[in-house]
Amino acid sequence: MSLNPEVRVFEDPNEATMHMAALISEALVREARATETPAIPPKKKRKSRKRPLSNPVVTRRRERQRETKRSASASQARRDDPVHEEGLQLEHQEFGSLETHLQELRDTLTAVQVLGATDGTVSAWAQRQLLTDVRMKTARPMLFNAKLSAERIAIQKCHRCCAEEAAIRCLDCVPLDMEFLCATCDMEAHKRNIFHDREAVFNGFLEPIPPTTAVVDENGQPQFCEQICQLPVPTQRSICECSDDVTVTPWKHISVFTINGRYNVCLPRKSCPSCSAEWTPEVKDLLLYRYWPASTSCQTLYKYDVFTSFEHMKVTAPAMSRQAFLKMLEHRSLQAGRTGSICADTFQRSFFEFCFCQYKQEDMCQVHHFVCPACSPDMLAVCCDGNCKHYCFSKSKGTEEPPIHEGLFLAKDEEVATFVGFVRGKMKSGKDSAVCGTAKFTAGREMSKKSGAQLDEEGIQVAVCRHGFLLRGLNHFRGEIYAYPMFHKKEMSKKANVDFFCMDVTCRYWLYLNKIAGGLPELLPLTEMRPFLSVMHAKAHTAKCEVRWGGRSQDGAGNTLGEEVEQVNSFLSRAALVTKYITKAGRVNMLTQQAMGWNRRKRDNLHQVLAHRYVKITERAKMEAASFSDFKEEHNLDQETIQQWVYDVRQWAVTEILRPRVY
Repeated sequence: MSLNPEVRVFEDPNEATMHMAALISEALVREARATETPAIPPKKKRKSRKRPLSNPVVTRRRERQRETKRSASASQARRDDPVHEEGLQLEHQEFGSLETHLQELRDTLTAVQVLGATDGTVSAWAQRQLLTDVRMKTARPMLFNAKLSAERIAIQKCHRCCAEEAAIRCLDCVPLDMEFLCATCDMEAHKRNIFHDREAVFNGFLEPIPPTTAVVDENGQPQFCEQICQLPVPTQRSICECSDDVTVTPWKHISVFTINGRYNVCLPRKSCPSCSAEWTPEVKDLLLYRYWPASTSCQTLYKYDVFTSFEHMKVTAPAMSRQAFLKMLEHRSLQAGRTGSICADTFQRSFFEFCFCQYKQEDMCQVHHFVCPACSPDMLAVCCDGNCKHYCFSKSKGTEEPPIHEGLFLAKDEEVATFVGFVRGKMKSGKDSAVCGTAKFTAGREMSKKSGAQLDEEGIQVAVCRHGFLLRGLNHFRGEIYAYPMFHKKEMSKKANVDFFCMDVTCRYWLYLNKIAGGLPELLPLTEMRPFLSVMHAKAHTAKCEVRWGGRSQDGAGNTLGEEVEQVNSFLSRAALVTKYITKAGRVNMLTQQAMGWNRRKRDNLHQVLAHRYVKITERAKMEAASFSDFKEEHNLDQETIQQWVYDVRQWAVTEILRPRVY
């Protein structure tokens, strides 16, 4: 990191600490002296009419005599002043207090640990953090006193009528210059603004009150009373042809949930006294103003911001559960003086219905969530891997209702089971050692027994493009067997033209696929995808295996790593902390919704990622070309010799003797 040339760099962190302490001490001393000795404007000297003396010695002697007389007269004046001794004592006390503060400052700077850089120098960031810590510790008493002072509210007049004494404080009305209101003005101002958080002023302190509580003045004392709040939904202008005035009255009581918690309100009802015609808000009227009904009776409404916030949270913090989110909303309600719990099952059902309608709307606008816009339909590589952390307990099955996102991201279990049964029924599998050299793998096998634990799904298998987009997934029921990536391969061959199929056990999977395709001609197109052993996992294989199957040895693979699925698995593993306890349908819906949120975030940042990759790869290509040219000049090699070396190494890797296998 390049430092500012004006920033001084120290070799020793302690030297930097003492230097900063000295600078702050000097600043405090200058400030103290400036406050103690006020600046006196210099007196204008009267010009002398006498000619200057030609002898400089006489001039200096007379100046010294004048200075002596002035100092003697000043000392006599101070001795005659009765306040002089008291001033000296105060001066000593102030300087003593200053020395105390400076010593505390030195102790603070000494206690702060400054982490040095790798080269022994203190970075500019460390110096800024040290100075910030010192400033915050100095300002901490002031912040605490200011916080205590803000808790006490002075008695004020109503900001609206300017006549009565204020009884309500509303911070949401501060932009309207109506922070403090009396009881009468509060009812008029918040008749429609029911979502404002109000506080009642009692004995100089503030007490939060819900919108259903009003403050009335009885015998000069403020008292609480209940009031009815109507949902702020505009009513229909005309409900009949009568000329009489219609009346708007409260209808049924409902609960509205926003990002600030729960509100107990009433729906409005507009009626005509002449013809008895009436109007009440329907579902389409509520949706027009961003209220989502939890049921057809509209007994519970959710504001859109609750669902969008929860959706964003499940992508940013996938391990946070719905219970924790709803507890946060309940806490916000209590902080504002409102009470009431939130049903978790009703919230989840409404959230999934809201997300499904939003997905159908985007699908009508040709927004495809599980398609990478950068590499479709011609994909260079697809990475496939399993995640065994996504198991689900059998006791969490719940009802038998199908998920609303069935088959969208996670393949249907019936289709996967049919394919696995078809492959295993046609080909008889033998014992698989899953050994490559001295390494033994458990990430892929020809066959595996179902777990004896009380589990329904044992994990998931996902397919990801080289840009990190989730393309497809399926549930594990028998561990990571080779039939699962084969199913992904079959599905991806229908959607896109894929060149490379990346796995962490490609050396074993490819041999198994060729054997299966030899007995099942309908699976022969799967062998057209070229095998690709992911770069990081190739280090655990033998050298011949890495040369033969590794991604760095494949022509046309470019800088593909084949490890993009690991980044996605880090996200899905955090989501697995809560999905293992929900129902089967809820698990599919939640994983699909999180996968769509992950792809949406990838798509929004794709232009920056591609530009960064282009610059990085261009610079690396130039560097590698220059290094290769220097290598050829140093060893006096031509292109034909190097090509022969590459051919010899590849032939050496192909001649690896494999142990006989039984299929």
